[in-house]
Amino acid sequence: MANHVIGAALGVVLLSTAAQAGVEHARDPETGLESWSWRGDGVSFSFNQRLPDQSRAYFQGRGFRPGEAERVALACVFQAVVHNDADAPIELDLSGWRVIPARGSPRPLRLEADWQQEWRRLQVAQPARVAFRWSLFPTRQRFQPGDWNMGMVTFNLAPGASFDLEVDWRQANIARHLRFAGMRCAPDRQL
Repeated sequence: MANHVIGAALGVVLLSTAAQAGVEHARDPETGLESWSWRGDGVSFSFNQRLPDQSRAYFQGRGFRPGEAERVALACVFQAVVHNDADAPIELDLSGWRVIPARGSPRPLRLEADWQQEWRRLQVAQPARVAFRWSLFPTRQRFQPGDWNMGMVTFNLAPGASFDLEVDWRQANIARHLRFAGMRCAPDRQL
């Protein structure tokens, strides 16, 4: 009897944890690329792996020299998509998000302003820097009901690295928090 009670209690805890998180993981059968998504309270987040090769080609096509594009390509790039289908605005500030490497301490994302400092130091052409700014997800953004946006996010980890991502936002002036566990940077390979 005690084993049944313990087993049932453990099942409820595991079910509650899984249901509470609600993060879905998918793998594209053709490409092997992975994505992580969550939807709740009218808000959705999705993070889709980008191969380093995709990022190399993308940024070289926007005026970056091969060595400059390589810096981004090897920084663990994801395509982020955020939708607000709730009745109230949401506010994001990526400077408060945290990457937690499998073997490491929490740290911030590598944001667009961080990259722009490097691009100035390397004397990257101004048109390429503008294209970069418009390619990355904005660091701060307010979404009215019905708004959505997408852009690249860089986690500054090596290809294939595993990590958790902590996401914070405000919805109707209420602080919200979500943890995407077990995410992985795309490996450095070609399709």
